[in-house]
Amino acid sequence: MCSLIVIQSCKDDEVSYKGDGVNEHHEIVIVGAGISGLTCGYYLGNKDFLILEKEDKVGGRVISGMHDNFVYAKGAEYLGEPDSYLAKMIKGLGLAIKEIPSPMDAFYDGKQFYYGTDGIARYLIHGSDVATYNKFVNLLLQADKLYDEVPDLTYTAKVRDLDHTTAENWLLGNAIPKIYIDKYNVASRGLFGASLQEISAYSFIPEAAFDYDEDDLIQGSGKFDEENEYKNAMDERSESYTFVNGLTELTNALGNRFSDKIRLKSEVTAITKEDDHYVINYRTDGGEIRMLTTNKVVAAVPSPIVLNIAPTLLPEKVKDILNQIEYSSYATVALFSKVPIFNKAFDLAVPDGYFFTDIYDATWVRRHFESIEPKEHIISVYIAPLSYTDHSLDQMRDDDILNRVYGDLDKIFPNASSLVTGYDIQHFKYAYPVMTLGAYERLVELMKLNKGSFVLAGDYTIYPTFESAVESGYMAAEEVK
Repeated sequence: MCSLIVIQSCKDDEVSYKGDGVNEHHEIVIVGAGISGLTCGYYLGNKDFLILEKEDKVGGRVISGMHDNFVYAKGAEYLGEPDSYLAKMIKGLGLAIKEIPSPMDAFYDGKQFYYGTDGIARYLIHGSDVATYNKFVNLLLQADKLYDEVPDLTYTAKVRDLDHTTAENWLLGNAIPKIYIDKYNVASRGLFGASLQEISAYSFIPEAAFDYDEDDLIQGSGKFDEENEYKNAMDERSESYTFVNGLTELTNALGNRFSDKIRLKSEVTAITKEDDHYVINYRTDGGEIRMLTTNKVVAAVPSPIVLNIAPTLLPEKVKDILNQIEYSSYATVALFSKVPIFNKAFDLAVPDGYFFTDIYDATWVRRHFESIEPKEHIISVYIAPLSYTDHSLDQMRDDDILNRVYGDLDKIFPNASSLVTGYDIQHFKYAYPVMTLGAYERLVELMKLNKGSFVLAGDYTIYPTFESAVESGYMAAEEVK
């Protein structure tokens, strides 16, 4: 490395460096302009920081496209009701969050469609009985009382048991029948990119329990008003949120808020430490290698990338934890058509065994809030592997993906593939950090170690959701401040 010479002292302990090839210095450098990095920048306020992002846009896995003047999600679709630092950030940016109109959820079992809470309950009860359904709901509600996220989690013996038991074994151990396990296995693949055999019971509990409360317990014989099921589903609250033009409204607003502090098409290749500062090498879009220095670093990129670009900066315990974090691949396919293929709910889940896990009506939210119909309709098909260990999606050709999507789509909506006028395919190599056995035990330890002038941020440090990624960005900002 070159020898660096201090030429000027500034307020807030900021120093500028010049020397052989180095002529740029920032108090803080954030690597990655996903929602973690952007949140970190937001809460750094007027500090001297720079965000380096290898892509040509901000957002990371929050990514969208546009067709016929309608924005469609290609990555993260929605979130829970914003609170805390996320709610404060949305308000500060002057954005209007919207609760997704119901029916939020629909399910196809290979023969018929089920809508809303009553529909899912009807499906599960028809495959078991009322007593079993109520047992399942109570099991989730009681277990959810034990749940808390890092950094607030107290890792008790009960938590450890759930953290070191697979979700499938936990359900089987509580005598939950196969129809429930099959239903939530495909949900697990859609939410986590991994099966119930691969994730811990503790990570499964909050996602499954989100759909239930004590009012969902069935009284009496469990007869359902099938004729009015869809109408009743329309009257439910979804308790899920997005913006009229998707989650990229938030990431784009953040990018615009401090655009002068974001450098796109700048891929960090190495971070090293020299004396009391860090040296960052990054590659521009034209292939030129540039260098800058900084006092503090926030690495807001997936853990495999951190291990690759900064191996000498990580304590051995941190490296050991990061090496245990597995990632799942993912792919999405947006399909355009002159007539709607599916427009009866926001999300249609399908059974295990299909190539994809969910079909989203990408026009659902805007059609509701702006009473506008698209000239061409858009559905987004979400594809998860059967196991997080399967990364064949990363290499699969577009033609092969389309053929498999079309084959299963036509099983649900006959001849639907013939209606398609165009498509858009997006791949995610690092889609989800998988909550394998012992994940929370590792994360509790990582949180203790994630201190100092080189800080990690991202959903893999807490939990694989948008909200957790925001939380990690905020905590990273507080740490480096």
